[in-house]
Amino acid sequence: MNKHAPNWGTRTRRARSADMLSAEEESHLVRAWQDHGDEKARDTLIRAFAPMAAAKAKQSAPGGGEADHDLVQQANIGLLKAADRFDPDRGYRFSTYAVWWIRAEIQEYKRANVSVVRRPNSAQSRKVASLLARLDTTMAANPDRSEANESIANDLGIPIDRLADLSAQITGRDYSLNVPALNDQSQDRLALLVDPASLDEPAALHRLDTANLRRALVQALSDLPDRERKIVVATQLYDPPATLDALGSAYGISRERVRQLRERGFERLRDILRERDLAPESFL
Repeated sequence: MNKHAPNWGTRTRRARSADMLSAEEESHLVRAWQDHGDEKARDTLIRAFAPMAAAKAKQSAPGGGEADHDLVQQANIGLLKAADRFDPDRGYRFSTYAVWWIRAEIQEYKRANVSVVRRPNSAQSRKVASLLARLDTTMAANPDRSEANESIANDLGIPIDRLADLSAQITGRDYSLNVPALNDQSQDRLALLVDPASLDEPAALHRLDTANLRRALVQALSDLPDRERKIVVATQLYDPPATLDALGSAYGISRERVRQLRERGFERLRDILRERDLAPESFL
């Protein structure tokens, strides 16, 4: 029989009240929902056990404070999943089954929201998180973690340095990039992420200025066969670019032949630029 939140796991059970459900009522509501899609029956079942879900959410709240609304809603999602999967024929009460789904949903919510960065969600990372949480509860008696970490690495079958990487990904804290860095200039950490090399001009622009680059491109285009040059210019430099069908009609050839000439022109142009120690990226 479900219990109200104030009594859940902490106080003596009170006498059964009118809003509690018997085993027969639970079974009837579950079958009505699962077999006939009776949403009213499902809602009645969920409302009856909502105090239990809220109590479990409060138990999982940081520092024993009030659970936030999202955590309570996640616990209610666990109730909904339990209502979809509960089998009354196995002889258990709904609360005994539902509490595991509630805990699973709360744990998944807490794991997913421990950081603003999405953490790994592989089976291995979840197992590491579970083992590390269990280890943290026993560290008061033995603060030396080296042996414990080696044991965890052996259980997972991974090197100790891989365990360190997973631990950092799972338990690492979030830091703002706008926090002043520890240096004399008091710069933000974000400013220190700029690669100094990225502030330099590209190497190609050191060799040639923009006017010279354009001149080099015009010279390279002039070295192409006449029809290939016209097709490359028409499809790449015109606004809007000429279509293959329009060029095929103008030259009396097929659309596919125009495409072949354009690709051949590109290849010739690349070879010419390469011979002159330039690349197409230099003109972008």
